[in-house]
Amino acid sequence: MNIFALLAAKSTTEATNDILTSAYETFSGIVNIVLPVLAAFLLILGIILGVKVGVQFAQAEDDEAKKKAKGHLINIVIGFLVAIVFVAIIAAVLNGGAVQDLFGDQIK
Repeated sequence: MNIFALLAAKSTTEATNDILTSAYETFSGIVNIVLPVLAAFLLILGIILGVKVGVQFAQAEDDEAKKKAKGHLINIVIGFLVAIVFVAIIAAVLNGGAVQDLFGDQIK
């Protein structure tokens, strides 16, 4: 869609609404394709790192190594939870209509 053609054919308000709608639909489409792939990647990465550090924790012989591995496990769990919340928020905003609620009639 050519922006100049829109501006010439319609009023500024209508053209702006069409441009915003087009941009939102494009962004939403891209995120809806990337989001499941990103979520799957984060899930697989979290599982692999969790297993790796869990094995290190189980094989640790001294208290210092166990403490270090336990700290890594806690960081992995926190990072994993933050990633899940991040993906859930993005999915809720794009698919739940929060953007339409925020901008009202500007995006249809």
